[in-house]
Amino acid sequence: MQRPYEFSYKIIFLFCTLFGGEVNAQNVAAYPDNRGNLQVFDGGLFRELEYLPVRNYKYAGNSVAYIDNKNDFRIYSNGSTITMLNAADFSYNVTDYLISFKVGQVLYAFDKGEKRTLCYYNSMYAVNDSILAFFDDSRNVFSAYYDGKVVDMEDSFLDKPKSIKTGPNLVAWVNQSNYFNVFYHGELYQLDNIAPLAYSAGRDIVAYVDDYVQQFRLFYKGDTATAELFPPDSFKVGFANMAYVDNLGNFKIFENGASVEILPDRPKFFEVKGNTIVYGYNNTFNVYYDGKTTQLQTWVPNSYKMGNDGVAWIGDNGVLMLFHKGKTYTVSYEIVNNYYVNGNVLKYEVGNNTTTIFYNGKNY
Repeated sequence: MQRPYEFSYKIIFLFCTLFGGEVNAQNVAAYPDNRGNLQVFDGGLFRELEYLPVRNYKYAGNSVAYIDNKNDFRIYSNGSTITMLNAADFSYNVTDYLISFKVGQVLYAFDKGEKRTLCYYNSMYAVNDSILAFFDDSRNVFSAYYDGKVVDMEDSFLDKPKSIKTGPNLVAWVNQSNYFNVFYHGELYQLDNIAPLAYSAGRDIVAYVDDYVQQFRLFYKGDTATAELFPPDSFKVGFANMAYVDNLGNFKIFENGASVEILPDRPKFFEVKGNTIVYGYNNTFNVYYDGKTTQLQTWVPNSYKMGNDGVAWIGDNGVLMLFHKGKTYTVSYEIVNNYYVNGNVLKYEVGNNTTTIFYNGKNY
């Protein structure tokens, strides 16, 4: 009998290119300068993308997407800027590895330097780092764009799914018949024939409370197991990890196929992003990263922002601090107006909207 918290592993051969893009460093930040012109910081170098103010912009991973002064939608990626189309009746999203956008009902993806038309009639989609799930209204098919291909996950003769949640490399959804399904590494898994009471999707992991016996269960790297015999008070997932408060009020973290108790009590709060878990307890501010808990300071900051591999926060006397990949840095003693973490880059504004970049342990 398989014990809670532990998983048996299958040895699966995958082409090394399947997730080749996911190991790329994330070293980009974008910002308007004091003239309103869009600048980009890319791996230690600055360049001007536009010499006129842009209408809006978004960035993540190694890409910047924006609507320029002429209302054209443009994408900066791998050192080049490409014009996509005119941004009329338009919306877009930027993730670490994919950019999705819609013109009217037509859905597109920008991936590895190419624009791909996914479907011409779309009313529902969800996108995350490496996967985009969408309902093709013209065919009544629920599909995924993944690893450069469109995969039909489910034909629906009734209607679109009741709910969809995407992790960075998987899709979980409840269909119109209340079946609970997961698409992962190109395979379809039916987790239950009844909708869960609650569920959340991350990278390589889906956590859910089933509606039969109300156990807390996990889908983890292709296997399923019971994490707890009773529903948790709360849970949040990240990159093959999870933090949760069990039904007895104990704070636990799941990673590497097992759960460990961090506190015999409820934290004041906890958040999960990527590989990083932060929590407050007894007025202390803490981070759990790579199997280790670090107390960052003896009081909970009013402001903090997380990245996949760390957290930035405003510390004592307004000092901007950063915990990144196990190291703690004092970034700036100036009063910080705003700040944002993307991968290995921390962007922050001081003074009269002067933007500074902290990268590889130094300010630019």
